[in-house]
Formats: sequence, C-alpha cells, structure tokens
Amino acid sequence: MPESLKYITASLFRNELINNKEFCKYYELLKNRETLSSEIIREYQLNQLKQILIYSYQNVPYYQELFKKVSFNPEKFSDFRHIETIPFLTREIIIENFDKLISRKRVKGGYYIGTTGGSSGLPLKFLLDYNSIHRENAFIYYYRRKSGYRFDDKVVTFRDIEFDNKYWKYNPMHNELIFSPTKLSKKTIEKYANQIDKVNPRYLNGYLSTIWYFAKLLDDFKIKLDCKLKGIFLISENIDVQQRKYIEQFFNVKSATFYGHSERCVIAEEIVPNMYTFDPYYGFTEEIPLEDNNFSIVGTGFLNHKMPFIRYKTDDTCSRKDQLYSIDGKRSSTIGLLGINNEFLSSTAFDLHHPTFKNITNYQFIQNEKGKANLLIIVNKNFQNSEMGIIKDEIQHQTKGIIEIEIKIVESLILSPHGKYRIYISTIRKE
Repeated sequence: MPESLKYITASLFRNELINNKEFCKYYELLKNRETLSSEIIREYQLNQLKQILIYSYQNVPYYQELFKKVSFNPEKFSDFRHIETIPFLTREIIIENFDKLISRKRVKGGYYIGTTGGSSGLPLKFLLDYNSIHRENAFIYYYRRKSGYRFDDKVVTFRDIEFDNKYWKYNPMHNELIFSPTKLSKKTIEKYANQIDKVNPRYLNGYLSTIWYFAKLLDDFKIKLDCKLKGIFLISENIDVQQRKYIEQFFNVKSATFYGHSERCVIAEEIVPNMYTFDPYYGFTEEIPLEDNNFSIVGTGFLNHKMPFIRYKTDDTCSRKDQLYSIDGKRSSTIGLLGINNEFLSSTAFDLHHPTFKNITNYQFIQNEKGKANLLIIVNKNFQNSEMGIIKDEIQHQTKGIIEIEIKIVESLILSPHGKYRIYISTIRKE
C-alpha cells in the first residue's frame, strides 16, 4: 500500500487491532485479573494447561505418540507436577519431527511460518496461529498501559523489517513509524532526527542497542529532539544495564520492557528494573534447576494451536530473588571471546564505559581465531588518532594480556539479518 494511503486509512487499521475479538478478550481478561486472588489465577492457569494438553493429544501426532509412550493421560491432569512426566521439547526434536508437530485441526483465522535465527543454536522454523498475534498484542498493550501508554499515542520504533531501500515506514496498525536500524549512522542521524520531530512521538520503541546508538549519535552531533517523550519501550534483546541507564538519562524518561520469544511459549512482565514475573495467562513456565540458583526456562504456551509447544526448553536461563526473576537470554554471559589458552572472556570482562572510551560511539568484537580478535569502533568527531594507543593499553589491562585485540575504526557495524546488534561475533566455540 502507498505510504500516503496508509496515513489516510490509519484509523481503519487501528480499529482492526483494538476491536479484534481475540485482542479484546485477552485484554479484558488481563484487566479483570487485577481483582482476582492468586488462587483463582492459579486455577485458571491449571485449566488452560489442561486444555492445551488435551487438545495436543487429540490433534497432534507427535504428542499422541509421546503421551502413550510415557503413559500420560491429559484427561486426568489435575496437578502442575503431573506435567513432569512429559519429556522436554528441544530445537532438535522440533526439526526432526516438524510435520508430526502440526495439528490436524484447522485453526480459525489461519496460520503462518515463524522463524528464529541461529545465533544461539540451530535455526528454527515453526507454525503460528494468526490469532496468536492479537492475543500476544493484548499482553504487550496491557503491560505498556502501566507506563501511561494510550492507544492513540504515536510511537517511533527501531526494528528491522523490509524497508525497500527506504529509511522508515509507517505502520498504521500500531500508529508507529518504523526506522531502519541498519541505515542509522553518522551520515543519516540528522535525517532521522528531523523525521522523528515531524512525527512528534510520545514513545520510542525498539532494540536497546539501536536506541542507545541513536542517543550516542544525537549527543555526538549536539542534536536535540523537540518532541516530548513519555517513555521508552525495549524489545527483543537482553538488557545492558549501562546502555539502559544512558538512554534514560539522555532522554530523561523511564524505560520498560518484557521478556518473550518468537515461539510464543513464555512471556514475562518487568516488575522492577531488570526483574520479571512470568505471566500465568500466557503459558505455564517451569524453572528447571541448574546450579547456583540458576534455572533453565521451560515453557508451555497457551496462545498457539497450529503447532503447540509443550515443555519447550528454551536457550535462556533465569535466577530467582524474592519471587522475581532476572533473565539471561540469547545475548548472554555465555557469549564472549576465547583467550589463547581457552580462557573465556564474557561481557563482564570489558568495561567500555570507562572514560578512556569517551569518544567511541559504538563498538563490536569479531573473533575468528582463539587468542585473537578485532575490535571495531565507530568514533565521534572529537576522537584523536593518539587515543588508539591509550585504548589498546586499557583493553590489554582489562583482559590481562590473554587475548590480542586489533582495533579498527569503521563507519558501521555488522548487524544480524533481522537488524539486531551483537557485541560479539565469533566463529569459534567455547570448549
């Protein structure tokens, strides 16, 4: 649809979302939940879990075979602990049994193919109900409502879609102008800022790493936005505490986020900064003990019926404190660099917020050989060539000389196919 027509018909698209039956049903469920006791909420979750187990047994060949094999009868399901009889579902199992995991029952509204990248393991393909989009939107809008968000608020979003060589695209469904993360640079920052001021958004939304880079560029070029923001919504990435602190101070607003993933098994609302609670209306989440108060996140989703995932073992982990959880996702402390003698350097090994790096706008580590790596840096106009030696000395000090770092000044960093930024890109694996 031409961009001009999108603006004209925006209210129609907006009403399609807000008045969608599935969206309204779940949004009302979540609002009404506020007055319910924890016992009633727990009973609702148990009933939803039982329903998806019965549905899966009746309609999905893989679960029919599996439940019979382990002597699991979903009709007799009456306690959350009974689910432990069912083996975990993994990426490998999904890939090997893709066709058998598809429900034979037609889902109302149809379905589409969802995918995840292979940054933390095997790439994955699965099927999702179209209606699950509206159901999930109800959760997201409900969480955002607590930050003062209103349905008619304008939003500027930084996330990757198909831009057709454009810098931005309007999405009337969510009243947002979506900007390309991959085209954001020193050359385009003024163009981005001018367009954002024209939109006059109430909220920024998107990848933390991109919003952080956007703020750094604004600061470097002394550009001040005229729009008055009410908040920032962060999506799809783990939260870097320093980056988050920077953008909140720079824009003088609070940020909010939630944890979720494309497979639609688990969603968690942020209750206090960087601490979450798993939502019992979205699915049933299990925390499988690992060590040192760490748990593997395992989810059974309630929203998707075309390919339901039961006891899906995600790649993510969490730790618990006072009934809340910190979550370590795909951009986790298990991703980093390897020293010459196989020493592991996680994100905590580097402090690039040190004053030595004040003239570095963004950075990225690339490693293709153990004990060696490249540090790509984007610098601001105040950067002096004499700083290269000082930066290298500081890096060597921080890493205690166990890895050789070559520093290169670049105009842009390497982003994933989905436009996401990764601090570390490595072709070698931790042994």
